[in-house]
Amino acid sequence: MDCKSTEKKLIFFIENSLNQEESVLVATHLEQCPECRAKLEFLKEILAHADIEKAIEVKPFLFTRIQSRLEQAEKHKTKRILQPLAISIALVIGIFSGILLGQITMTPKTTDPEREIAYLFQDDQIENMESLLLEDDF
Repeated sequence: MDCKSTEKKLIFFIENSLNQEESVLVATHLEQCPECRAKLEFLKEILAHADIEKAIEVKPFLFTRIQSRLEQAEKHKTKRILQPLAISIALVIGIFSGILLGQITMTPKTTDPEREIAYLFQDDQIENMESLLLEDDF
């Protein structure tokens, strides 16, 4: 058996998943070839480290912590919707109240009948218009 075919079967040899004939062929090649033996040892070390890494300790209450964080994210999501809505409503109310306050302060509260009559007797504005219309140059 050559080194290339042995290298392909080394992992299966370590796991004892080869049939007996192939296992004997790989074992005899490993006895004769120091390079393949070195690769076998290297693979054993890597698999040992992989087994250590696979053994992950599960922390207690991990699921409840994740679930509470998801619930907090949902609460923040509703705040992200309600906050701009409340701000826009406050702006609209502010604009309309400003318009109403402006109208209240700009309109005279009482009307003086003497001023209304005096305005009717101010003919100089009306006469200027009449004289303009009566001119022939127009």
